[in-house]
Amino acid sequence: MPNYGFAIDLRKCIGCHACTIACKAEHQIPVGVNRCWVKTVEEGTFPATRRLFFPVLCNQCADAPCVAICPTNALFKRRDGIVDLHGDSCIGCRACMVACPYDQLFIDPNTHTAEKCNFCANRVENELLPACVSVCPTECRIFGDLDDPASAVARIAADAAMDVRKPEKGTAPKVFYLGATDSVLQPEASVRPFIYKEGQILFRPLGSPSPDSSRPGDARVDYDTPHVKPWGMDMALYLLAKGIGTGAMLLSAVLWLLGERSALSSLVGPSISLLFIVATAVILVVDLERPERFYYILIRPNWRSWMVWGTYFLIAHGAIATLWIALSWLGFTRALDALAWPAIAVAILATCYTGFLFAQGLARDLWQGPQSAIALLAQAVAEGAAMLLLAARLGSIAITGASTLTLEWVLGGAVAAHLAFVIVENLILRSATRHHALAVSAICRGPFALQFWGGALACGVIALLAVGAAAAGVDSGRGPLAGAVFALASSFAWEWVWVEAGQSVPLS
Repeated sequence: MPNYGFAIDLRKCIGCHACTIACKAEHQIPVGVNRCWVKTVEEGTFPATRRLFFPVLCNQCADAPCVAICPTNALFKRRDGIVDLHGDSCIGCRACMVACPYDQLFIDPNTHTAEKCNFCANRVENELLPACVSVCPTECRIFGDLDDPASAVARIAADAAMDVRKPEKGTAPKVFYLGATDSVLQPEASVRPFIYKEGQILFRPLGSPSPDSSRPGDARVDYDTPHVKPWGMDMALYLLAKGIGTGAMLLSAVLWLLGERSALSSLVGPSISLLFIVATAVILVVDLERPERFYYILIRPNWRSWMVWGTYFLIAHGAIATLWIALSWLGFTRALDALAWPAIAVAILATCYTGFLFAQGLARDLWQGPQSAIALLAQAVAEGAAMLLLAARLGSIAITGASTLTLEWVLGGAVAAHLAFVIVENLILRSATRHHALAVSAICRGPFALQFWGGALACGVIALLAVGAAAAGVDSGRGPLAGAVFALASSFAWEWVWVEAGQSVPLS
């Protein structure tokens, strides 16, 4: 069985876009999206300028992150090494788009499912060359079997002079370039004054390098086909709703084990939890491009995807919250002593899985690392404590003074822990990659600075002061309410910034 690969000699590419048109014609790709395209970069100042052409297509990674994150096995690897897609199994969650470091997946506006280059598998199976290879006038595209030492593409792959895109991601891409420079290989290396895309002038990606008037000769992208960000406000709302839902159940169970037997821990807190977990599920389903297929996650699960694990964690969380409410309503309160421990465990799992899901978004350096799961847990605890305090005060629910003080201290501690994470992550630690540095710059000094400083940090500090005053007995009236409201505002502001800034750096 062959192992197909691709090589492109950039010294021969003339930027004619014949490959793009042939691909569109072969696969009936709609206007506005492309399986492959030619990025154009300019260097120097007039009259000493040069234009570089960089054909872009799926890298058919040996360790494809899009395959790992796809929750329904819609993306799969064929025996010949080609990464292909079953459109009939795709639910349009766009997780593959945040996983691909090469910006090679998109949503087909006609089918509302994911699409990508598959090396023209339909042609390859009939012993034909991919459409882009057959029309290239300069024969800069070379296609063949990487396991055949005699093939041209195998020889190029073994050439020390060849380059691949983003080798640091560890995906083992199978598209090799000859004659490449950093300005075309690395999306973060070239500035982007604006972007042309099929007759349109688009705004510069928010997290891309800005032009510097003192260096007019810097490499600059003047043609590209960037994709819209996969996740937006919907994902920030999902994080907030899930944090409240899991945090409320977690703290209700903890309070119950500490001896709090009021309606807050037996009915109100779990009811808040169930309400927001249902809201979380609704947000996730409505956000799908094909929401009518949401149940495919259950009948066609890919157990490598954290989205699948998260689905089951949320189902388990909802079931436990429902059971808790039923037992409490029926008066079987002794059973809650045993149910509290599974409730705590499932709440933590349902909270933390999202950190690992975002980390599977290999394309986005801001989301990498297990620390995100810890930060999300701190946020959930803060959000849950805030909602329980608001419910107790506004609902006039009588709880013990010790429980009130516990919630206030938990709220303050969780907010402080989350603020510490945000400050260390964005203001103290050095970025390990240029991509991460651009995302952090967009947060601290760029388009997300107002939401970061005025929302996430300022509201968090106000929440700490208000809760601290209440815990110290200075203001036990409106202090906890103000602290709870500002804690929720701080948490949501950061969730929005984290989602948006993570996707603001260009990938192609």
